[in-house]
Amino acid sequence: MRKKIVFMLLFFFAVVGSYANEVRKVKLDNEHTEKTESFGFCNVSVTKKYSDENGNTLVEVEIDNIDEENIIVLFGHDYSERELKKLPLSISLDSSIPGTKGERSIQVSKDVPGMQVINPNEKKKLKIIEIKDGEERSCRLPFYIARYNNKRKTKIRLIEVVEEELIVEVESRDEDYIRLESECDSLIGEISKQTFCNHPRHRISLENQEAPYKTRIDKIKAEIKKIQPQKGFSTDRGYQRYDDLKQKLDAIDFTAYEGDCGNPRNHKSVPSRSRHSCKYCNSSLQQIYHYLDDYYKKIYNRKTTKESVMADVNLLYKCCTDSNCSKHASLWNSSDYKSKIIDRYNRISNF
Repeated sequence: MRKKIVFMLLFFFAVVGSYANEVRKVKLDNEHTEKTESFGFCNVSVTKKYSDENGNTLVEVEIDNIDEENIIVLFGHDYSERELKKLPLSISLDSSIPGTKGERSIQVSKDVPGMQVINPNEKKKLKIIEIKDGEERSCRLPFYIARYNNKRKTKIRLIEVVEEELIVEVESRDEDYIRLESECDSLIGEISKQTFCNHPRHRISLENQEAPYKTRIDKIKAEIKKIQPQKGFSTDRGYQRYDDLKQKLDAIDFTAYEGDCGNPRNHKSVPSRSRHSCKYCNSSLQQIYHYLDDYYKKIYNRKTTKESVMADVNLLYKCCTDSNCSKHASLWNSSDYKSKIIDRYNRISNF
């Protein structure tokens, strides 16, 4: 995200001769931190010095007086015409300066410290203003051009006023935020294209499918936690934008992207059931009942022991109850011998 700060610098130039009124616009950013505009009698260089962690941007203006004779003067305090004459560097106003003689006053800028005098072929830097991110502020900087009135250079005469307007746009970039926002958007885009297969036989579990993306989410959140305290107070927009990123990550709903991938190759094959086969498979349920009944009678009449026949009893019972028995599985539940077989099996088992 780009943060734009726009403020206006209004320059009023007093010059000998005629200069056209015009509007100039310059744009400063991280790659272009300095721009210079020429106004004929002087060059104005605007430099973006830095943006601090609280979102304040310091912009500095350098005035290069390229005139061979004229002086450029800026005032940071208001003076009447009479007060100007009493200054150590006595200043008088030419008749071309508007107003009633003796009652005129100069225009000031609250962003200029004291009175600044820029001699011919001299450069002077001025700290303009610190601006909070997102604010727009207009700065009036009245520039006067004058000439010395005596050889000792103790008197100055302001001559003529020409108005120039310079609009400076400062574009501050939080590189950390731009990077994390890009990572966040890229991750959300990737997740939105995924189908996290919730088929019970999918080779990779749902948890393991989502794990790499959740790890990346945790990594971005950890970076936000580390960087965010450097971006000012919780009420600052620069700080709050990182909260917006966290909310975007928290809003990711993995369940919205769950479903069957529809690819059988990604699913584990179902184990094949082994078909039941034993020596009683060809016997009918009626015959199995009679085998069990014969065993029960022999045990009851002490002609054999339960232990000696129990293995065969279990085999008989399993053959008719095993769902994998091709002959008995489909007949078992509807057969009249079902209850009889169960009865004989239980009697033998409990003898």
